[in-house]
Amino acid sequence: MSEKLLQRAFQVAAVYNVAWGAMVSVFPNLFFQLFHIEPINYPFIMSGLGMCIGLYGYGYWVVARDLRRYPQLVIIGFLGKTIGPIGWLWTVLTTPLPLRTMWTNVFNDLIWLPFFIAYFVWYRSNVHDLSPDPGR
Repeated sequence: MSEKLLQRAFQVAAVYNVAWGAMVSVFPNLFFQLFHIEPINYPFIMSGLGMCIGLYGYGYWVVARDLRRYPQLVIIGFLGKTIGPIGWLWTVLTTPLPLRTMWTNVFNDLIWLPFFIAYFVWYRSNVHDLSPDPGR
């Protein structure tokens, strides 16, 4: 995948995450309304989640500006996009959370994973040789 395409993907991810985060922060019950499930008793928890997701957006914007400099931010994003759906699946299997809520993970996590994986492949081949330094 080209550097330009990766930059564009992280820019789009940044805008998406900031927009999603702002929407959830301002309308903390929206998720529950969309999926017709009982809202939680403490909507500030969803507002806080929205704030955190919005911060991911800032990180993606920083990465898009300089793909070579911040691979750690991509690792953090990748972990969130893999661990999040695992936690969601566990919750669906162990609580009454309906399977139809999977669409949140599809749009917030799963569709972005190919770009994160492509970034790691690109980074390894273009920026950093991960083989051990024989001089150390």
